[in-house]
Amino acid sequence: MIVSCLFFAFLCLAISECLTLQSNVLMREKRNSSNDNLLENVQKCQNETVVLTTCPHNFGIEGIFEITVPGLDPFPVMCDATIAGAGWTVIASRSNVNLNFFRNWTEYTRGFGDLSGDFFIGLDKLHAITKSQTHELYIYLEDFSGVTRFAQYDDFYIENENVLYKMTKLGTYTGDAGDSLKTQKDHKFSTYDSDNDSTNENCALTRLGAWWYSSCTNSNLFGIYYSGTYASSMDYKGMYWHGWHGSLYSYKTMKMMVRPKCRCL
Repeated sequence: MIVSCLFFAFLCLAISECLTLQSNVLMREKRNSSNDNLLENVQKCQNETVVLTTCPHNFGIEGIFEITVPGLDPFPVMCDATIAGAGWTVIASRSNVNLNFFRNWTEYTRGFGDLSGDFFIGLDKLHAITKSQTHELYIYLEDFSGVTRFAQYDDFYIENENVLYKMTKLGTYTGDAGDSLKTQKDHKFSTYDSDNDSTNENCALTRLGAWWYSSCTNSNLFGIYYSGTYASSMDYKGMYWHGWHGSLYSYKTMKMMVRPKCRCL
């Protein structure tokens, strides 16, 4: 009797260990399969035979990809999946003083800079992207203390050059950086050599930047790159976003990104 009990106890223990081992193997296989799928998706999206119309929506996939949108030849974009989830196309990036954003109309139309560093995508491309389908806008800011905040708008549309790249849609604001863009809605883009604001002065020239100026603006993210707080004598020429640190503070890092509202592709 004792021998039988010991036998069955040993048998149950062996079966339990076997089931545990099988479960661990299945979990490893599932994890490896998930990793393989992610790698396969990355390789698939980077394969030149795949036609992308926007940045990949897969979690963790980011970098430079070529997209195709109506009205333009295929062109490369920087895709970000770290700051606010996957699928964001970076349209502007600033992180140091090296790239000058005080540029003329032609340069803003075409775009400038390096996708792997600081750049502006260009107004022609921005119009084509936002026209292709409904997009949302995300603005990411980091100050010189390492604190980050954001402003997000659930609709964003830029018209074509015939109407001077007017911002006709902005949508509802959410975020913690304050809404410093709503006063620019329904205004045209201006550069120092193309004054399209609603004042008698040239806001692009007095702010040493380029933007959808009204009279003039609560934000100037294409202004001069200063290191934090700057003197009032500079008269609001920095890369400021009034809703957070006011108009006499220039940020360390800025990114503007757009993403389709429908992420079903």
